[in-house]
Amino acid sequence: MIEPYGGKLVDRTASETEVKRFVEEQRDLIRIRPILDQIYDAEKIGLGAYSPLEGFMGSEDYNNVINKSRLSNGLPWTMPIILAPPQSGMLNEIKPSDEVAIEDMHGNPFATLQVEEKFRIDKQEFAVKVYGTTDDAHPNVSDLKHFGDIAVSGKVKLYKRLGLSVARHELTPRETREHFTKMGWNNVAAYQARNPPHLAHEYIQRVTLERDDVDGLFIQPIVGKLKKGDYKPEVIMKAYEVFVERYYPSDKVLLGSLSISMRYAGPKAVLFYAIVRRNYGCSHYIVGRDQAGVGNYYDPYAGHRIFDEFDVGVKPLRYQETFYCKACASMVSSKVCPHPNDQHISTSQTKIRQLLLEGKPLPAEILRPEVSQVLAEGDVILTESQY
Repeated sequence: MIEPYGGKLVDRTASETEVKRFVEEQRDLIRIRPILDQIYDAEKIGLGAYSPLEGFMGSEDYNNVINKSRLSNGLPWTMPIILAPPQSGMLNEIKPSDEVAIEDMHGNPFATLQVEEKFRIDKQEFAVKVYGTTDDAHPNVSDLKHFGDIAVSGKVKLYKRLGLSVARHELTPRETREHFTKMGWNNVAAYQARNPPHLAHEYIQRVTLERDDVDGLFIQPIVGKLKKGDYKPEVIMKAYEVFVERYYPSDKVLLGSLSISMRYAGPKAVLFYAIVRRNYGCSHYIVGRDQAGVGNYYDPYAGHRIFDEFDVGVKPLRYQETFYCKACASMVSSKVCPHPNDQHISTSQTKIRQLLLEGKPLPAEILRPEVSQVLAEGDVILTESQY
């Protein structure tokens, strides 16, 4: 099986003795309440999903990432992982070597930070160099207004897992690696998703499973902090659960969730997601059209090309846009379909969401009936963004 990124799976989870000490001493610690993005990131650091990171980035790593797309040790890395709580004023009380408690979304301490550094971030520069725009219509750029101006770095220690609606699907990198080993999967392909499955997703997944160099498929939708109009996490996982159970052999596919904030950063986000899935034990990474895009900010196929620029040890499996062709009577891509656009039915999630909101039937050509039933059950879409 592929080794974790950087050669070692980070484990910053506390021992039973450390947990007992934390319960007794947490009331004496200064508390930090981050925004939801950074709460999720703290947990993933502790579990090793962001290996080789052991904590939130300091200024050296941060500046290297936004300017060179590399960590200070030279490893390719494209997304800043920083802790910049909105209540910047209280950071005046904190100094290097302090231990501070990190609160979860309910205000309960769940992790600590061993403070190493405080540094100022320029949110305009962050937006331009990471997302390529300062347009507030971009969801991640808009989110930056919830960040504080001061970032605090240091190693994270995780004392308890977050209480999530999809907790039973939230596998750790150690758990997925153990499962892959048990199943005898040496080469595992990761499938990134943020929506319930339609038949275009299935087409790509099945083509991947047909490959001789793939032993198994790990489907891992991102279901953490989402934006207005997205499906609720429990709906995404329920839809995938019935889909995988009904249409895939259990010895070839594993389903899990990834509770982090969705990064809409085009190719930079694609590479970051591939690195994270490597830590979960995946050697291959499926890249479709405009995988981590939003609006018209990114070239839809830039995510294919970034793997030629940065080697992260994961083999990209590049796929063109897929659609249902009435003439072919199946899911196809432009590589294999000769028919004109008027024969094609788009698998647009925007179209599906609109039909849901209007209470209209969902298109049978692009959705399995079991998935349609899950989506038709009622309140499935977020009406406001999470913070």
